[in-house]
Amino acid sequence: MSNTQANVRSSRSLAIILGALLVLALVAVPLVVLPAGGQAGISPGSLGVMTALVAAALAARTALLRRGAMRFSWSMLGLYLGIYAVGDALYSGLLGGSPQPSLADIVYLIAFVPAGLGLLCYPILELSRGMWRPLLIDAALLVASVALVVHTLVLRHVHGAGLELVTVTILSIYPLISTWCAALMVLVLARSRGGQRPDATLMGLAYVVYAWGDNGYAFLSVSGADLAGTWVDACYTLAPLLLAAAAAVAAATPTPRRELRRHLSGSFTPVLADLFGLGALALAAVVGPRDVVSAALGLLTVVILSVRQVALTSASWKLRGALERRIDERTQELRELTAHYERLDARKREFITATSHELRTPLAAIRGGLEMLQDGDAGELNPTAQRIVTIASRGSERLSRLVDDIIDLEKLDSGAFAHDPSVQPVERLVTEAVQTLAPLAAQHAVELRIDLAEASVVCEPDPIVQVLVNLLGNALKFSDGGTQVVVRARRQAEEVVVSVRDQGRGIPSDQLETIFRRFHQIEKDDSREKGGAGLGLSISQLIVHQHGGRMWAESDGDGATFWFTLPAADSPTPATARPRG
Repeated sequence: MSNTQANVRSSRSLAIILGALLVLALVAVPLVVLPAGGQAGISPGSLGVMTALVAAALAARTALLRRGAMRFSWSMLGLYLGIYAVGDALYSGLLGGSPQPSLADIVYLIAFVPAGLGLLCYPILELSRGMWRPLLIDAALLVASVALVVHTLVLRHVHGAGLELVTVTILSIYPLISTWCAALMVLVLARSRGGQRPDATLMGLAYVVYAWGDNGYAFLSVSGADLAGTWVDACYTLAPLLLAAAAAVAAATPTPRRELRRHLSGSFTPVLADLFGLGALALAAVVGPRDVVSAALGLLTVVILSVRQVALTSASWKLRGALERRIDERTQELRELTAHYERLDARKREFITATSHELRTPLAAIRGGLEMLQDGDAGELNPTAQRIVTIASRGSERLSRLVDDIIDLEKLDSGAFAHDPSVQPVERLVTEAVQTLAPLAAQHAVELRIDLAEASVVCEPDPIVQVLVNLLGNALKFSDGGTQVVVRARRQAEEVVVSVRDQGRGIPSDQLETIFRRFHQIEKDDSREKGGAGLGLSISQLIVHQHGGRMWAESDGDGATFWFTLPAADSPTPATARPRG
């Protein structure tokens, strides 16, 4: 059988068992509390025995199906439920013909031993060194607070009823143990994190019902009320069914260990135990008796609250010290890394700058020699040699532009780029760039159009002209003959927005941001076919940023548009006649 089939079968079996338990609860509880049950000859005791035996059987089934601590725990819980069923039978007179409450109480007390072992060994938490102290402090606070609350609401009536010592002891043990178990299950689930544990939740709910029934049993016993057919019997009937459901869930679902949380998150959860302890003290102060037991339990609660606060304060200071040390260490590491990076960056800049400047001289010599060859100063060249010299000349020009771009980038990065802004008419800047590229536009048979509003900007003119030349040059290189490249400028609020739009192949949407990275090419062959090293847009964006503007690209599949902004001058400079490209 495959794992999937086994999981489906297990889920189906769990659904059937839980459905049967739900039906049993819906039938048994009304029979306990309604007169129809007595008229049918069904006693609450017999129903309690039946539900306990059902739960014992499911616990034994889970013990057989599971291993390790889970097997031991459900073995103990199954034994507890079996002994509990015997106690119910003795108490209701199903064994021996007449009720035997004294013997039943002894059996119930014996049942607490396997119940306690099963609960304490139940595999919920992942054991972790150093994590038990806060859990134990919270558990001690809950034990003291629960004892104080139970004494205030229930046990003070038991102690003041004038009963025999044995009876008082038994009536005190039942509500205390069940309430402690319920509170500890809630504590374990609240202080841990990890996978969901519905089996543990059902167990905690079962002990809550047990606690409700035990406290009601003790209170009604001393008040002289008839216990038969009350909500107390309903609790004793329902609680074993909840344990049975927990056993069924534990047998059919994963039960991952949960990790104890060293520090509780949120604003309410960390102080929940303190609030419970303070609530118990407030309840005892308002409605509790002024006796020795109340005083002792109140003092114990105050002491544990104080210990918890001291432990929390100590842990907080330790955590603060550890965090401060880690912050200091990381800060020092960051400083060292920053200094190391700055040294490397300075060396890189020195190397690039020195290399670029050193390349300029031999490049100038190479270009001069190639120009002389092209001009025929060394004699007439044959067509093949002329073509080779032309290719070499173009390559040297590209290399010269690359060196110039690298030097410009280093100046921009280092802040050494000259920046002396002044008020400049946008039309003057655009005209200069258009005139520079007019021969290239004619060569590519591309029409240059300008559409400018009267506006002036605050900028260093030469770098902005360089930006426009870069954008127009790219637009011309990627435009087909017979198309247009349009330059527009509009004032918007405190800035002037300039755009350069072409009708070329456009830019893929996933490259609209990466296109401004250094050496980025849209296509791998662009550097060889179109020329350029992919630095023009990076330089242009840095120049615009240094002027306090922004630059971005847009493309709708039919060409591309590059935008940039510059700070607008307060009063636009009058424009001269608009040139045509």
